[in-house]
Amino acid sequence: MIVLLRDLDGHAAVWIAGIVVAGLLAEFVVRLALSRARTNAFDRLVANTPLRAFFRTLLLDVLALVALVVAGRIVLGRMGGDANSISHQLGQMVLHALVYWRGFNVIFRAFLRPGAPEGRIAPVESDTARRLLIALNLVVLLPLVAGLLARALPITGATREMTGAAIILYVPLFAAALVYVVWHWRLDMAAWLMAMVPPKGLIRKLKLDAARNWWMAGLAFYTLMGVAAVYAALTESSTASRGMALIESTLIALLLFETLMHRITRHIVSELPMAGDVVADCVRLFVRLYALIIIAEALMVRVLGAATPEEWLVHDRGAKLAAASAVAIYAFWRFLKYRMDSYIAANPLPSADVSGDQEDEVRVAASRLRTLMPLLRAIAGVAIAVTGGLLVLSELGINITPLIAAFSVFGLAVSFGSQALVRDVVSGIFFLAEDSFRIGEYVDCSKVKGVVEGFSVRSLKLRHQNGQLHIVPFGQVGHITNFSRDWTVVKFNIAFANGTDVELLRKTVKKIGLEMMEEPQFKPILMQPLKMQGVVDIKDNSLIIRFKFMARPKNPSMIQRMAVRRMYDTFPALGIKFATPTYPFPIPATPPVPPAAAAAPAAAAPPKAAE
Repeated sequence: MIVLLRDLDGHAAVWIAGIVVAGLLAEFVVRLALSRARTNAFDRLVANTPLRAFFRTLLLDVLALVALVVAGRIVLGRMGGDANSISHQLGQMVLHALVYWRGFNVIFRAFLRPGAPEGRIAPVESDTARRLLIALNLVVLLPLVAGLLARALPITGATREMTGAAIILYVPLFAAALVYVVWHWRLDMAAWLMAMVPPKGLIRKLKLDAARNWWMAGLAFYTLMGVAAVYAALTESSTASRGMALIESTLIALLLFETLMHRITRHIVSELPMAGDVVADCVRLFVRLYALIIIAEALMVRVLGAATPEEWLVHDRGAKLAAASAVAIYAFWRFLKYRMDSYIAANPLPSADVSGDQEDEVRVAASRLRTLMPLLRAIAGVAIAVTGGLLVLSELGINITPLIAAFSVFGLAVSFGSQALVRDVVSGIFFLAEDSFRIGEYVDCSKVKGVVEGFSVRSLKLRHQNGQLHIVPFGQVGHITNFSRDWTVVKFNIAFANGTDVELLRKTVKKIGLEMMEEPQFKPILMQPLKMQGVVDIKDNSLIIRFKFMARPKNPSMIQRMAVRRMYDTFPALGIKFATPTYPFPIPATPPVPPAAAAAPAAAAPPKAAE
């Protein structure tokens, strides 16, 4: 540092300071001049096309950065002297560092927008965005200044020992400053990370805990970054330090990418993911895997030195092939699941609730494909996950033969140890393959009966009409009687008074049945009209007449009730009488009141007042 101050005269120091001042001033002036255009872009585009507004305002910020570069170049050109002089080289380095810092600042500002919440990409409040903008600038600026000093000392003629000693002295200070930045702004960054956690998911709580406690990894990372810089000064090899810097840049870029994808997809609130959401997830997986490969290469080759670049080349090729395969497999699964979910959403299951009005509501059984779709989705997911996992492991250079053998032995052990479970699964496979039932159908399984509400690989769920839910393992199902398949014939008896005109009754019932066949409510259900079969019995001074009709097995009891109701409304006008009950013992009539007893109360009553 003393050598740097000694060799840098006052004139050169002024010009170098002028590069910084002129560049920052030019950027400020252009940003101020374009503030109205930026506001207009927000007002016009953010409501309908927020991404277009984001890129439009980002372009305006880039113009301010171009102004910084132009102003810095102009001042650097007026320094005079040889291009290889110390002052000119230092000025060039300062300008590059300034552009690098302000370039990151443009990106951070585009995502945070402290003064324009309507155009903010990061899901944070305005005060939090303002503090995070300062923190991120410090995260970029502090290592940049440390690296600038390390590169500037050799230019001034300092020896390697002097440069190493200077780095050992000031690097702990910069590392401590970065650790302070992480600790001071840990809650603000946690708010950013936690806001991007999906509202649903199996590991949502784990993600929230990781986002809330990110600062632990941050403190460890910047401590190791300082150690790597000191190690580079001692060994005169900056490979580890550059590896840590690459990891830092990759993590920052990944954070910004995830924030942008969260902003793009956060409007999707439907339970069923749309095609755009599926594509976004595939792109997100690709970027995450690519970032993981970069971090692994920087860690293994540059930081730890566990492999040379030539040795790592084979692993890098395998990792990229594995990542491409993983993305392809994941994309195939997501699009397959998207099609299955779309079919499930377009074909809702019939409700097992029987509390509704059965005269108006007809339960429709699900199709065979709709019944099997949840099970097919689970089987497809497991098959794709296992096959894809083995393929990815194979491309990473891992021998998968022992894994396949271990899975085979494990499956054999499970099959011997859980014979009842295997029997249930195998029985369920055959029941499903034979299309013995579908969701929404009414079945009888020997011991219990009810509407099929769902099933798994092992058991069947039946909802009784009284509300009980029966869960029956497939291995315990001796047979299945399906009351809701193809067609059903309903026969019922009605008692009529003795002497009823049977022929008139037959013609009237036939007319009622043909009328019901032509009505839109019953036309798709009735297959054969209501008709009279004849007299089946004579007892208790009444005729027992049998009726029947053929209908689709959706809700035949509703048709029966409607037919009986129409007969009840039609028959009395035609002289057709229903049977009345007869009593085995006569019911005594009420005895008449004697005339004398009736006259006594009348005499005792007071006369009415004259009107």
